[in-house]
Amino acid sequence: MATNPQARVLELLKRFNNGNKVSIDDLQYDVMWEGKSEKTIRRDLDVIKEYFPESFELVRGGKGEKGSYKALTNKVFDKFMNKNTIALLVQTFNLAQRSNAFESLDISDDDKRILEAEIKKSNNRYVFITKPYETKQGEVELLESIGKAIDEKKQATLIQEENSARKAYDVKPYKIVFINENFYLACEPIESEYPFSMFRLTNIQKFTAHAKSFNINPDIDSFIKEMQTPFSKYTPEFRKHLIEVRVEVHASKAKFFKAKHFLPSQRVLDTKEDGSLLLSFKVTQEIEMEELVKKWIPHMKVITPLSLKEKIETDLKQYLNI
Repeated sequence: MATNPQARVLELLKRFNNGNKVSIDDLQYDVMWEGKSEKTIRRDLDVIKEYFPESFELVRGGKGEKGSYKALTNKVFDKFMNKNTIALLVQTFNLAQRSNAFESLDISDDDKRILEAEIKKSNNRYVFITKPYETKQGEVELLESIGKAIDEKKQATLIQEENSARKAYDVKPYKIVFINENFYLACEPIESEYPFSMFRLTNIQKFTAHAKSFNINPDIDSFIKEMQTPFSKYTPEFRKHLIEVRVEVHASKAKFFKAKHFLPSQRVLDTKEDGSLLLSFKVTQEIEMEELVKKWIPHMKVITPLSLKEKIETDLKQYLNI
């Protein structure tokens, strides 16, 4: 069967659009490429790449395959879209609109209007009671500057607002951390008594990267990845200094803790006959557990350590003026 290049290219486009994987090995046995060489098949693919450079990508095939390609299609995005990704995307679009992030996007006015129309549509469907993370003017540029310093492992100086004053810190920037609906910059301070610091992005007034580079401390890097709350405290060889907190959760609320880990370290130690749970948490300091325990009083009580139990009891007595 003789086919012209236009027909073959259109057939490839149709297959990519349908989400099919296109393999050079398979095409050599396909009726449309009957008698065609590998060079001809690659030329057909190159025609699509020339006009649609991001239309398809090389994917891993079997051993000895000459090349398999696949396009990202709407079907892929349909499977990707669940309640979690929808919530994230809607919050991101709403945030972008409120913080004037569209002004920094290199897109046409028509495209901006389309995005804004989609945001308006999302607002008719969703309401987010918890507000998205804080923003301020110039935050896009700040994030870009910090991100570049992190990528290139460059030392930096940041100026932060503290009690209506400005204070400078020399740091080694490790990661931008998103926790409790806020962005923080996790750093190793330079020439400081503190081995680790977190700076809230909304408080950073200026960030300047320097030419001097630095080496990552693997212990700090691991600590950042395992942080659970903004109150996580770094101590060198931090895993050796973790504190175990044991709590008991009343049976009436046990289902919530079975369905969700309120901190990543949460573990069920025992389920009692009455349905109540004995839970274990590993934290860097007791204050990391205070908010969680107080939120679930009277359905959660601290078993150990005794110092945390007494601290919460004291706070309650002060609140109730007992």
